[in-house]
Amino acid sequence: MKRIAISLFLLATVLCAAAQKPKTELPVPDLPIDERTNLVTYQDVVKQEGTPQVLYARAMEWVKKYYKNTNEVIKNADAEKCVIEMRSSVRIFSKQKDGTVMQKNIVYYNFKLECRDNRYRYTITNFNERAAAAAPIENWFKTDSPYWSPSQYEWLNQIDKQVKELIESLEEGMLPPEVYEDEW
Repeated sequence: MKRIAISLFLLATVLCAAAQKPKTELPVPDLPIDERTNLVTYQDVVKQEGTPQVLYARAMEWVKKYYKNTNEVIKNADAEKCVIEMRSSVRIFSKQKDGTVMQKNIVYYNFKLECRDNRYRYTITNFNERAAAAAPIENWFKTDSPYWSPSQYEWLNQIDKQVKELIESLEEGMLPPEVYEDEW
């Protein structure tokens, strides 16, 4: 009888442990977190020859090429202070059980470009998923949340990839235009 009781106790313990949400073995996405705000924040100062006005003009030219609807994206453009403030978005996708990929939602972010002598700074932060209400993506790092799922790590990686592509495009767009000399 004792053996049956011990066996039932062990079985119940194993079943309870198996029923709990498993800890993820997935690597935590490596997104930059600002120590002060605890928000995902991409920020860098890039050295680039030029006056603030020249860099600002290049930045505006890049913004107009990169974004389809600049009136919707640009929230403030101050030519005197050489600052552009924008609000834009990236799309995140989920893989369905049948293998198809569907858009899950849109994640909005704030983007600020500041130009000074021989340098400019970009700051991309305040990422929020727009569903029924705005939800910061920083919640997707919380694996102890009852709402957490491994797909949230994939969404963070998607955001990281798209923002890095944006930064790469910006850095290329901020380079001085090539001067073509027709030597014949």
